[in-house]
Amino acid sequence: MADNGFREMERTIIGNIWTSNEAYDTLREMCDDIGHRFGGSESEHKGAEFIKKKLESYGLENVRLEEFPMASWERGEASLKLTAPVERDFSCVALPYCPSADLNAELLHVGDGELADFERVADQVPGKIVISASETNRPGERGSHRIDKYNWAVEHGAIGYIYINQNPGLLHITGSIPGRDPNGEGAAAREAPIPAVGVSWESGSMILRLLERGVGKVELKTNNRTYDSKSFNVIGEIVGTEKPNEVVLMGGHFDGHDIAQGAGDDGAGAVTGMEAARALAAFKGKLKRTVRVICFGSEELGLIGAWRHAATTDPDSYVFVMNLDGAGRGQGGQEQLNLSGWDELLPYFEEFGREHHYDFTVRNQLNSHSDHFPFAVRGIPNGTLNARDTSAGMIGRGWGHTEADTFDKINPRGLQMSAVLVARLMLKMAQDDAFPAKRRSVDEVRQQLDEAGLLARLESSGRFPPQQQT
Repeated sequence: MADNGFREMERTIIGNIWTSNEAYDTLREMCDDIGHRFGGSESEHKGAEFIKKKLESYGLENVRLEEFPMASWERGEASLKLTAPVERDFSCVALPYCPSADLNAELLHVGDGELADFERVADQVPGKIVISASETNRPGERGSHRIDKYNWAVEHGAIGYIYINQNPGLLHITGSIPGRDPNGEGAAAREAPIPAVGVSWESGSMILRLLERGVGKVELKTNNRTYDSKSFNVIGEIVGTEKPNEVVLMGGHFDGHDIAQGAGDDGAGAVTGMEAARALAAFKGKLKRTVRVICFGSEELGLIGAWRHAATTDPDSYVFVMNLDGAGRGQGGQEQLNLSGWDELLPYFEEFGREHHYDFTVRNQLNSHSDHFPFAVRGIPNGTLNARDTSAGMIGRGWGHTEADTFDKINPRGLQMSAVLVARLMLKMAQDDAFPAKRRSVDEVRQQLDEAGLLARLESSGRFPPQQQT
């Protein structure tokens, strides 16, 4: 790629971001003033308006709210009591879309909750409340997702689920669970078929110790409400001059869970995209392709905003989609780009790191649990950029999905370094006439999904093959 002023643009971007506190201040206001931004809630709606005004002030074009219907959820009281082999009350939180329930049943430990664990005790699961680890993967590893474990529990006949946080600190673990009807979008379809709650490492460890004494029985009560609501994606653009209909997209989700501020998951990622867009806006009229930033709504409730946007835009317009779920966290300098099975892009991004004297890890493995996935299903080249040092020494999301996902965990340098890398990558792709990846066909995507073990569930849910919406 010819330079054409590229290096000078980069220097401007780096200086702009490195000497500004805008990203840190924006995230602080989102967390401390607006709050959790739970999908479909008034807090999320305020967050969307706040972000829209920010993008307008940065000088972006075509700034807009993309509204879509969805089912939200309102938390009520939840209680968990072990009645055998001894009596003991434990603090718990219901997971989003958990129905109201009043259960008295035997408790069954299913280890880590992997499919092999459920199959090993398949004859014992029906009619039981099961208990397992919520997340077991360490940084750089990938274990089964909470939703997978929940689906296996339902399929094997469990009537309730207790998830144990694997990180000490008296922190409850949360995260949404799937609904009764995978093809439905309303409240009745979205409410989960069996209740699920999260407990702390300390409570979970004690429950498992007590189960060693004999058969365990529990009383589990939840009182929640699933209701029809709306959510928003917030969109802004820097329109390309030579190829305005070719789009490179970056974005993280701005919604969080209602038990915390959602600072790291994923307020920091959303703000990283906003900051990169602010720096790139200085080059309006100079970028070949259109750069689009999206702050996705309601990711935590099933990637709802990303599914919506992917289904309502022309997939042929996208050159690359960069999901920022996990960007902007940590101390900076430990960024990682996870591609969704795009071998031809590995050398492209690795060479970028060498040429620009900023090494970052590039991996290549498809997963289905963040906002890149609806675009991957449509064959669009994509990846997720995150910070690897965010939860060093911790399991799974670390502070994420707990009460501890708060602004004080965020480092301004981490935000700046991720934003600089993202802006430079977007500039590269916006200007590069020889970007090496093209959109895949439906048959190619089907093969990829099948090899990853994702095809059957997507077909049953109506998500594949994808249908374009208006």
